[in-house]
Amino acid sequence: MSHKKRNWSKYNNSLINRGSLTFWIHKKALKSWKAKKQKGKKGAPFIFSDSAIETAMTIKFILKLSYRALEGYLKSLLKILGIDLPVPSYSQICKRMKKLKLPGHLLKNKAVKHVVVDATGLKVYGEGEWKVKKHGAGRRRQWRKLHLAVDEETQEVLFADLTDEYTSDTQFVPEIMRERSGVKKVLMDGAADAEFLYKLAYESGIDLLTPPKKKCQETK
Repeated sequence: MSHKKRNWSKYNNSLINRGSLTFWIHKKALKSWKAKKQKGKKGAPFIFSDSAIETAMTIKFILKLSYRALEGYLKSLLKILGIDLPVPSYSQICKRMKKLKLPGHLLKNKAVKHVVVDATGLKVYGEGEWKVKKHGAGRRRQWRKLHLAVDEETQEVLFADLTDEYTSDTQFVPEIMRERSGVKKVLMDGAADAEFLYKLAYESGIDLLTPPKKKCQETK
C-alpha cells in the first residue's frame, strides 16, 4: 500500500493555530468605522458606516456567531487592540445588514438549518372603503395572501410571495425544501399536515414539524 507524504510538522502547527485568538483588522476599516455626516437627509444620521457593518458581518459568518455574541466579541476585540471605538449593538447590525450587499463568498457559507413557514392575510383597500366604514354596506372586500419562509435563528426572510386568497399555504413548501440545501427542519402550522409533504420531507432528509389538523385531534 502506498501512502502520500505529508509535512506532519506543518500540519500539526496548523491544527494548533486553529485555536489562536490572533486577529487583524485593516486600518482602512478602522478609519472609516464611523459614518460620515450627510447634509440634507431626513431622520437621525447613522452612527456606524457601511464598512463597519460589513466588517462585523464578516466576523459573524467566519466565526459562526449569533448577533448578540458578535456584539460581545467586537467589544472585547477592540478592547484587546486598545482602540477606543464604539461598537454597534446586535439590533443595529441586524437592521443595517438587510440593506447592504454582502460579499457572495460569505453568503454561500451561510447555513440555514431551521425554516419557519407561514402565511398572513392582507386586506385590499380601494374604492368604496369609506362607504363601508360609514354605512356598513358595500361590495365584497378583497384579500391577498402573503407567504413567508424565515430563518428561525436570524429572522431573515428567505422566501416571500403574494397570491390571491385561494392559494394554499402548502404550495411553496416543496420549493423551499428542494432549493434550500442544508435545511434540517421546517416548522409550519397544521396546514402542512399532509401525506405528500411528509413523504417529500422524508425523501429530502428534513424533519417536518407541524401539529395535526383539528379534525384529527377531535377524532383522537
